[in-house]
Amino acid sequence: MKQQVALGLALTLLSSFLFAASGPVAKAMYAVGWTPGAVVLLRLLGCAIVLAVPTVVAMRGRWGAVRAHWRIVVVYGVVAIVGVQLLYFLAVEHLTVAVALLLEMTAPLMIVFWVWMRTGSRPAPATFAGMVTAMLGLVLILDPRGAELHLGAVLLALGAAVCLCAYFLIGAKADIDIPPVALTGLGMGVGAGVMLALWPTGILEYSFTSVPVDLGGAEVPWWVAVGLLAAATAGAYLTGVMGLRMIGATVSSFVNLTEVPFSVLVAWLVLSELPGYVQLVGGVFIIAGVVFIKLGESRAPVREVVVDEVTAAEDASSGAGPRAAGDAASPELRAVDG
Repeated sequence: MKQQVALGLALTLLSSFLFAASGPVAKAMYAVGWTPGAVVLLRLLGCAIVLAVPTVVAMRGRWGAVRAHWRIVVVYGVVAIVGVQLLYFLAVEHLTVAVALLLEMTAPLMIVFWVWMRTGSRPAPATFAGMVTAMLGLVLILDPRGAELHLGAVLLALGAAVCLCAYFLIGAKADIDIPPVALTGLGMGVGAGVMLALWPTGILEYSFTSVPVDLGGAEVPWWVAVGLLAAATAGAYLTGVMGLRMIGATVSSFVNLTEVPFSVLVAWLVLSELPGYVQLVGGVFIIAGVVFIKLGESRAPVREVVVDEVTAAEDASSGAGPRAAGDAASPELRAVDG
């Protein structure tokens, strides 16, 4: 069990780093004329192509699971993939990156309170201490003082946080017989389809350019930047889902806060944006917060709500017996062992 937890933490940290690595690459592409719509489209399309063969191989003999859980796959693609990325990039149009990221990173707090309300299981004191410590670290790193807030953009950033909650909660569902690589590949395919469907509507601007992209002082062709972006995104979601199934949504969501100091490091290497002393102190606070959360989970396992809406819908439509109906009415509770 300890080896599984250690591996889950390592995979989640790798996922956070890959998510952080994709941010500066996207920012470098914006600098030469790309728009968020175009970047998100090629990002998801590239991921879907990269993961197509591994998805087919992993789902050999398991396609019945996709038919049974197709709603979850669609929600994962639309909400956990498109929603997180698109809402965040739209919020950045009217907010500073720091404020938008800080609002999005309230997702772990939302998960803890959501689990608390749904299960009635009060988080351990160490969990509360970790929440406060981690969020203080985020404030120190992002330093949003003096920023002008745009109400609509704030709501968009909070919407990205809600979508991020869906990413953690869906990814942590171990009762779905869909391997992580397949869930990621199918979700990317759904997400790419959504972005393609939005293109002709004019809701989003899709601007592409073939101008070389400057990455850390080295100019690379646009297709290299897109390839790096797609590879980092695919790896981030894949390792993220694998880690989620090992350590659960609550712990994983707080470990994911390390994306912020990782972003500072990668931005320093790629964009020459040097971190300050306060940012380094904030990174230490985040790591300390993750440790407190882990201690809290170990001493008092958090009860997570696992709702299989697909099974409930099938039971209702097939006229299942009283026992099945009762199971559908009462959410199944799964204890996450820290």
